[in-house]
Amino acid sequence: MYTIETQLSGPKEGANSFGMDPVSGVVSLKGGDPLDFEAGYHVFQLALRATDKTGLFCQGTLIIKIIDINDEKPQFEPFPLDSINVTEKKPVGEIIARVKATDRDEDNSITYSFKTQQEMFGLDPLKGIITLLQPLNLDNPNNSKTYPLEIEARDNGNNTNTYMFTVFVENIDDPISCDSSFSTGAGVSVSVPENIPASAFIYMILSRDPDIGQEVEFLILNSSTNATAYFALDSRNGVISKTIEPLLDYETNPKHFQFVIAVRNKENLPVESCIGTITINIQNVNDESPVLTYIPDAPINIYENLPVGTMLVKLTATDRDIGDSVHYEFIGTQKEFSINEDSGEITIACPLDYEDVATPKSWVLYIRAYDNKRMHSTTGSLTVILQDVNDNPPQCSQDIYIIELPENIPSETLLVSLTCTDKDATLPNNNITYHLIMDTFSNKTFTLTNNELRIGSTHLDFDNAIFAGMHFKYTLFVRVSDEGSPALSTILTIIVRVSRINELNPVGTTSVTFSIFENSPVDALVGKITFTDADWPFNNLKYTIVGGNVGTPPKFYIEPDTGMIKLLDSLDREVESQYKITVRIVDLDNDAIPDPFRQRRATAQVTINVLNINDEPPVCNPPHLETRIYSIVKAPFVHLNCSDKDSPKEHLSYSIVGGNTNNQFTLRRLGVDPPSLVIRQNFQYDVFQGIQDPVTFQLLIEVTDELGGNKARQLSATTTVIIHVLPWTTAQPTSSTKTSTTTITTSVLKKISYYWSPDNWFPAVLTLTGALFMACLYAGAWCLFKDVPACSRLFPHCHKHQQHQPSLTAKDPGQVPRHGNSLSSVPKPNSKPNLLPGNHQLSTV
Repeated sequence: MYTIETQLSGPKEGANSFGMDPVSGVVSLKGGDPLDFEAGYHVFQLALRATDKTGLFCQGTLIIKIIDINDEKPQFEPFPLDSINVTEKKPVGEIIARVKATDRDEDNSITYSFKTQQEMFGLDPLKGIITLLQPLNLDNPNNSKTYPLEIEARDNGNNTNTYMFTVFVENIDDPISCDSSFSTGAGVSVSVPENIPASAFIYMILSRDPDIGQEVEFLILNSSTNATAYFALDSRNGVISKTIEPLLDYETNPKHFQFVIAVRNKENLPVESCIGTITINIQNVNDESPVLTYIPDAPINIYENLPVGTMLVKLTATDRDIGDSVHYEFIGTQKEFSINEDSGEITIACPLDYEDVATPKSWVLYIRAYDNKRMHSTTGSLTVILQDVNDNPPQCSQDIYIIELPENIPSETLLVSLTCTDKDATLPNNNITYHLIMDTFSNKTFTLTNNELRIGSTHLDFDNAIFAGMHFKYTLFVRVSDEGSPALSTILTIIVRVSRINELNPVGTTSVTFSIFENSPVDALVGKITFTDADWPFNNLKYTIVGGNVGTPPKFYIEPDTGMIKLLDSLDREVESQYKITVRIVDLDNDAIPDPFRQRRATAQVTINVLNINDEPPVCNPPHLETRIYSIVKAPFVHLNCSDKDSPKEHLSYSIVGGNTNNQFTLRRLGVDPPSLVIRQNFQYDVFQGIQDPVTFQLLIEVTDELGGNKARQLSATTTVIIHVLPWTTAQPTSSTKTSTTTITTSVLKKISYYWSPDNWFPAVLTLTGALFMACLYAGAWCLFKDVPACSRLFPHCHKHQQHQPSLTAKDPGQVPRHGNSLSSVPKPNSKPNLLPGNHQLSTV
């Protein structure tokens, strides 16, 4: 089944002209809405659908375009009442009317034509314009008052239509003929002098009426104010003349009088009138003298030095004669002033200087005002007074003063008296004042009273860092001003150079004490003497050792510019524990004129204490002892005699470190003296561990200094005591001290020192770990910088465009492999092992 879903038309919408057979699908016109291209139905758009019995369908669009056919007749636009009115005076060739026809068919052109031949009118076949071919003057008896016209319009399809209308010709009366200069444009213009006599003839209007038997008259339709009081019009012949009273005055009366005059027949027919304008211009006559309207009565005060051309006053004068200009001139000669002859401006002609004795201080100027051709004139006068102007700044004998002073110059000392004058002739323009301009650093250092510059309450000080930055000079400015208005001033520059005076002695601590260890190396710093000198340049001192106990050869020297005392030779506290030296401090500053004999100086007493260093081991005298005792002895039997050069007795410690079997012996010490050997128990047979036979003991006693001090700095020595113990018997021993020969054997003193000694595998592991770490570090750097051109020397295969890199072989001695043995060297172990507990022991003899 076929259906039309939608039907659209355009450009005009709403048409429903087509239908569709639901069985065959044929689209055809319906009888309801006919096709009409001119009505706006140019195109149709149909949405078509084909549907089967199951409801499935397909849809398409059919566009039908309508072709226009020329089937319409042209239609005329009619004239009102189907007629046209034309006057008989219509000029030949002018357009009378235009006919217009329209055709509803598009793109159609229409042509026009008369149905019958016409002699009076012409017709444009394309535009429909009707023009006049012959005059329509009704005075011609052959001309008609009406003309019927029938026009045919034809389109491209030969469709025609006609339209008929009538042309009516209107009759017009001929007007009165007048002088063309009077009746056209602005009319006639007549000039008369202001002193024209009464009843004088001025102008006559020329006119005629072409209609025979008709007479004309002249009437004033309009006139300017008071025109009829000064002038009269004869209505019969059109003559204009001057009245008797009043008299014309150009200066007070209007300069123009105007009349609007109508010329008509006496029957008062407006169509036969002509109207024109007559303008009477009053001419000026030079009959008045100039009058000065402005000239100052009071004197004019002017200042000197006004520029040439400066206007002082502008005179004004008037002349009642219109158009008569006024001119000005001086009566007599004036070289200082000039006057413009046309404008009356009085200006300065040359420079005026009040201080110039040749220049007058006042003038009386006489002025004449005259008209054109000097027919009339008038005179006047004015007074000009010259005023002084503060135009001269103060002038001084010098612009720059340079003064040199010592820094100890006393206060109120006069430095300079300024000499200045002012050329201005009057007060207060020539009254001079002085003002000192200083910076904050110079404040109170200088004073200025009137024109005298003196040292102020603050003394000059050469010894100042800020002043040194100013190159030891003050730059002062003095403003010399007058009291005129405005005040003028001159700036003077005064440079005060200050020369130094060595005023102050070196200052510092005159007695100082330093300490130094006896084992200090040569050139070690002992101490620094610090003295100051407030004279500039600050602390310009020289230090010299001039006396005292400095040792032989000298143990110390002093740096002359810093005051640092340093060690010149090695010290030995055991030889000399204190040195006293005298240091001279010399002030190298001088006055502006150097004088070495006037140098200021000071001395300092320096005490140097030599501090002890434990560098001497204890010494026992004698180093070996041998004695005999009975086994029953309990009192001390051997007294040790040991000493130390750099330690007092109380700082020595004693201990039995060898040969004391079963701790039979001990050391007993009373006070600070060296100890004595005593027996812990007797050696009787019946006593535990007693003896029956003689026994020999060989004791090794260690003596150590720095008791309670730093163990690392302790020094020690040993002494051997051989003791022969005899058993106690009833028989008394002989008094002989002879003993059997005893062989002294060497005893071994064992001391344990600790150091760290790694196992044999540890250095190898450490070396391998270091090599692996360096290889990883190099690989990481190669990954980061391989593409950087600047690192091509450090990392091979650096550039992206380099495809092959020649290998390094033994044949190229100039190349060093980047990898391999670069990490093969193993650092040597520390020759000084650290002493750590719990490791191997080292025994020393």
